[in-house]
Amino acid sequence: MRMTEAEESERIWGGTTLAERKRDRRTKLLQAGVRLIAAGGGQAVTVRAVCREASLTSRYFYEHFGDRDDFTVAVFQTLADECQEAIREAVSRSSGAPRAVAAAAVDAVVGVAIDSPDAGRVLFVAPTTDPVLFAARDRFFPVMADMIADQFPDRDDVDVRRLKSASLVGALSHVFFLYVGGSLDVPRDVFVEHCVDLLLTVAAMRA
Repeated sequence: MRMTEAEESERIWGGTTLAERKRDRRTKLLQAGVRLIAAGGGQAVTVRAVCREASLTSRYFYEHFGDRDDFTVAVFQTLADECQEAIREAVSRSSGAPRAVAAAAVDAVVGVAIDSPDAGRVLFVAPTTDPVLFAARDRFFPVMADMIADQFPDRDDVDVRRLKSASLVGALSHVFFLYVGGSLDVPRDVFVEHCVDLLLTVAAMRA
């Protein structure tokens, strides 16, 4: 009797299931994409280059992604999701005091984008020169703005929260762009402290 798709995906072969092998191949492809984009921008991403970097055939590329643009967006979104999750976890572990929350959020982004320079270049540098990544970043910014707005004082009305959060996302993304790109040569601790102060200063401003 022929196995169902679900049964086939759980069939053990070489110590792993088909589903596990698919996840592993997808991860290898995405990691290859991060390295390629970090080194040469979005223009460096071609199906052939990705497969060569991941040591996989194009068959496995198209198993997960429709085309080059679909893949490039997936690379960016994977890192963006990682960044959001890191912020949520860090903030949830903080004491809840304003500076502690701001420091936790900044440390989380720094952990993703600066401690892993390739990830930082994908998130903050590459979108400035690649239209597909630029559009992906534009979809990511409102999500980050909403996360920031949730921490603002209750006295702020909706319009003020939107203005503050949009201003902060724009300012912080540019500062990270300069720092990750090497144009802003300051000690790491000074950079982090500045970002925390920026968050607290804007959050405290009245309309």
